[in-house]
Amino acid sequence: MIGCGQFAFATIGFFINSCCGKRFRTCFDVSEDAAQSFAAFFGLDEISTSASDAMIDSRVRYVYIASNHASHAPYAIEALHAGKTVYIEKPIAVTPKQLAELSRAVRVTQRPIYAGYNRPHSMAIKYLRGWCDEPETPLTMSCFISGHQLGGEHWYRRPEEGTRICGNVGHWLDLMVHLLYWGKMPDRWRIILAWSDDNVRDDDLAISLCSSRGDLVNIVLTARSEPFEGINETINIQWGKTIAKIDDFRRMTVWKGCKLKQYRFWPKDVGHKAAILQPFSNSKREWHEVELSTLLMLRIAEMVVLKEKESEFSFKNEWAKAGLDDEIFYQ
Repeated sequence: MIGCGQFAFATIGFFINSCCGKRFRTCFDVSEDAAQSFAAFFGLDEISTSASDAMIDSRVRYVYIASNHASHAPYAIEALHAGKTVYIEKPIAVTPKQLAELSRAVRVTQRPIYAGYNRPHSMAIKYLRGWCDEPETPLTMSCFISGHQLGGEHWYRRPEEGTRICGNVGHWLDLMVHLLYWGKMPDRWRIILAWSDDNVRDDDLAISLCSSRGDLVNIVLTARSEPFEGINETINIQWGKTIAKIDDFRRMTVWKGCKLKQYRFWPKDVGHKAAILQPFSNSKREWHEVELSTLLMLRIAEMVVLKEKESEFSFKNEWAKAGLDDEIFYQ
């Protein structure tokens, strides 16, 4: 385990130990206290003095990365070249350079790698796929997210960590890409941003995306008050003859013609368990989906930093700018 903070402790560690019978060999964190707490709770025999020490340990087969955002890609690249299977928490990169270097490492090493974007692994999205049989038609999706209030001193605010776009908004951009990947991903998009405070542009933010095919996606992140039970999200989808409403991944209602189906998920299922256990299960994603959603996320983060309110975006062009030329299928 690289990075022994709250998420590693309460979520990754919990599911690894309780669900698949695996045990951690070692851990590392830049905070020795955090590493010691993790090791003590999960019964580790030792703590690594550096991430590199953990990477070269021949007894380590899987490396889970949940450190600060800017360190995700460098740690993952090192682990891949050390021959490990890698699970990397979101975001997988906070700059185009990091993404390009990570993508090259994935292709050179041919090692398995999995991302911590969890919404595509939720039961709601898995059930939804069975209803959406017109993936070539334009998608309309609206996401309203009540997020945590973050003070100016929060580490998400540090310039090198990629803003809150990388820290939070990437989840719903990634979900959009995942849904569109059921058919063919439109290449060209128009992006429009609106924010309520020019000094804090990644809070109380609206993002509108419209593709050349006519797909329309709106994402609103607001943090005017602290949500009672953590992040709360409502997602509405219309796709062909299918209409769906996901209420905080606790309930989902789907309408199609004269059919109506209601689902209930208890406890709330945003896909954490299935995402974390990807290396040990058949619940896996196409890695290229995550690369594409990261390209889009990084462009929007750049727009926020530069105060750009409108932009034209092409996955193909951004991929080429990153110096990568794999064959990609677009409309």
